[in-house]
Amino acid sequence: MTGWIVPANDPFETAKPLLQHAITAYAKSDLSQVRLKAEQDYWFIIDLSQYQQSQSNVIYADNVHLSHVDFYTLDDNFNQLVAANNEAHRAINKVLPHVVFTADRAHWAVLSARHNDDEWINIGFATEQQFIELVNTKLRNFILIIGVLLLCITIAGTVYILSHQTKALYLLVYLGCILSEFLIAQGVLNYVSNALLPLWYAKLQFSFQVMALAVISFCFIHYLQSQNILKPRQYKLLAYVSLFSMTAILSCFMKQSVHFVVVTLSLGFMLVLLSYLFFYWRSNTKQPIQYEFLIVWCAVILQTLCWQATLVAGAQLFPFNDVLIVVNALAFVMALLIHERKRVKQYNHSLTHDDETKLPNKLLLIKRLDSQVKLTTAHSILLFRPAVLSNARANFGYEHVNEHIKVIMNKLTQQLASMNVLCVETNTQGARSIVRLDDSTYAVVVLGRLELSQIEQLVCVINSVFADGITHKRLHLIDKVDIGVANYPLHASTASQLIQRGLQALGAKPLHGERWHMFNIENVTLSQRRIAIASALKEAIEYDQLSLFFQPQVDLNTGKVHGCEALLRWEHPQFGHVPPDLFIPIAESSGIISELTEWVITHALIYQKQMTALLPEHIVSINISAKDLMCKDLPVLFITLLDEFKLNASNIMLELTESATLFEGVDIKNALNDYRLIGVKIAIDDFGTGYSSLAYLSKMGFDEIKIDKQFVMNIEYSKNDQTICRATCDIAKSLGSYVVAEGIEDSQSMVKLQSYGCEIGQGYYFSRPLTFADYMLWLEKNLENTSLVTRDDERATGLIEKNNY
Repeated sequence: MTGWIVPANDPFETAKPLLQHAITAYAKSDLSQVRLKAEQDYWFIIDLSQYQQSQSNVIYADNVHLSHVDFYTLDDNFNQLVAANNEAHRAINKVLPHVVFTADRAHWAVLSARHNDDEWINIGFATEQQFIELVNTKLRNFILIIGVLLLCITIAGTVYILSHQTKALYLLVYLGCILSEFLIAQGVLNYVSNALLPLWYAKLQFSFQVMALAVISFCFIHYLQSQNILKPRQYKLLAYVSLFSMTAILSCFMKQSVHFVVVTLSLGFMLVLLSYLFFYWRSNTKQPIQYEFLIVWCAVILQTLCWQATLVAGAQLFPFNDVLIVVNALAFVMALLIHERKRVKQYNHSLTHDDETKLPNKLLLIKRLDSQVKLTTAHSILLFRPAVLSNARANFGYEHVNEHIKVIMNKLTQQLASMNVLCVETNTQGARSIVRLDDSTYAVVVLGRLELSQIEQLVCVINSVFADGITHKRLHLIDKVDIGVANYPLHASTASQLIQRGLQALGAKPLHGERWHMFNIENVTLSQRRIAIASALKEAIEYDQLSLFFQPQVDLNTGKVHGCEALLRWEHPQFGHVPPDLFIPIAESSGIISELTEWVITHALIYQKQMTALLPEHIVSINISAKDLMCKDLPVLFITLLDEFKLNASNIMLELTESATLFEGVDIKNALNDYRLIGVKIAIDDFGTGYSSLAYLSKMGFDEIKIDKQFVMNIEYSKNDQTICRATCDIAKSLGSYVVAEGIEDSQSMVKLQSYGCEIGQGYYFSRPLTFADYMLWLEKNLENTSLVTRDDERATGLIEKNNY
């Protein structure tokens, strides 16, 4: 469309002569792309007679940013006509200013336009039908772009909600700025208020553009830092971006020329980042090129160039800019989804692989074994555990040991390549046949029926690889490998069960110099019984299902009761009688020995309270474990109970086995001193079965030494046992201790021990272990008999003295 352009700030009536003069004095100009200067009114005159007109026609100004626009239709004499009714297009007029006129009277059309900043305007002519088609096209494009942007925002928001990743949040804000800029550019604010539009329309649009560039720059810098591409000294780029964001905020008050400078600086900033990234990837071959990153970055640069061009070329590039908005948003979302797919893939890979050694883990092993089970293919699992690993990690550190493991496993993989083993995984680095089950346990699967020769060959290979041990800073640790083997279908019917059988075989200690151990159902049954006993023992302690028996100790010289030894008994409804030799080690290994000892001490002192009521000098002997000496709460328990029951501490004897006194890692002397400070006496039990020396006994200073029953029960016929018992009594005397002999079953043994100087006896000759009630009856009866004997002796002594007198 062509016409006349007249710059004048006058109203129509005043400017009418000037417009009429312009028609005859000036040449026509192209009205499809006219640049308005800021704060200047322009009059556009159009000769309607030169256009083929229909009954109803439309003249429109394709610019929603105009602060002022008026349309006039004139007759041949340049007199103003009444404008046609425009009610049907009132809503459209807010975003596409226009006037509808009829062709029968209108000869001239005059348009007055004004804007507060430099701006482009496009004046067009169309029939009413063509105008409706134009509006429908614009509306269709508007809805399409808004739909794409909202879809991209929804995807970015969903990713952020699910993963809380910063880059998704950056993208969400960026797309929000793009959406806001697009809505403003399409004139959506015209439906909100007309008062502020002349001042803020273009400024808000450019502000959102610049803020979008700032946000995406933050996003890319965050990405470069997460990839370790930007070094710490380069963090100052954040300061530049912060300054850039502040410029975006201040751009609300800037002229269009300043917007041009800001967008130009933004473009330069992005080109600098892209150049740095390009040279970094060229110099660092280990860092893979992120092509999706480059595509998105180029899309942003292209979008920025288009924004820059619209400031110069005007509305001609608006359609191209709209296309770029859609392409840019889709490129960002696709890059985000590709990155998320890679991240999910890496996460899935981490689920089936060990982070430290990069070997397949238990999950991948079970998956491969399940496939073998479905095919009913016979196979054996060989689990091995290098014994040096835990010690090496403690002394050399995890990093060095992990590097050593990688080297060893690569070497072992090469050795296994020629053998009939299952390839658990094949990747770019080669086939992997070794699996890491846990921190120190590895597995190899052997295909085919169980053949001992094949297992022996594998064992030799594994031992030879680990034979060199591990060295670090002139320190060398010799390695030894524990190996366990289980077979499908001989030992297990599922993959998980096969691994469990292999671990059970690995846990069993090979005997007679064996280098590996095959799964044995008897060992499993015994292990399961131990677990069941440990579980039942904890319940027995909690619900008071245990009992104490008491075996009397008698003075061999006087026949009087010295005291008793408290013996723990357990009758289980399912297991029956469980001997202490079985459940005490289980209690120690399962960590409940302290609870068990507290139960025994508490009940023993409760009973001791009633025993001392009959016999004040009565001594109760209580057995404690070597691990109990490490418990600092046990002396406190003694003090509390002795004070509560008003008992004499010297009437309590703690018995430690000879092997317990040599327990590694326990400072026995200091631990025993804690009890001696309380006043409790200490005895060494089962003397002669351990390896303690005389110097050790002298250092410990035991109050009592108990001869083990294995040296007493055959003392009548064994010269060696007689020698041991006699020597023990002599040692005890020299150390200031007294001797208790266990296992006395006849009077001859008692007499012989008495002749050696043994003071106290204990055994079936005096009494079997008794319940508390039976022991109290036995104690009362013994005290009565002792009292009768004492009276008879006193009466006989009195008669002799009388006769002598």
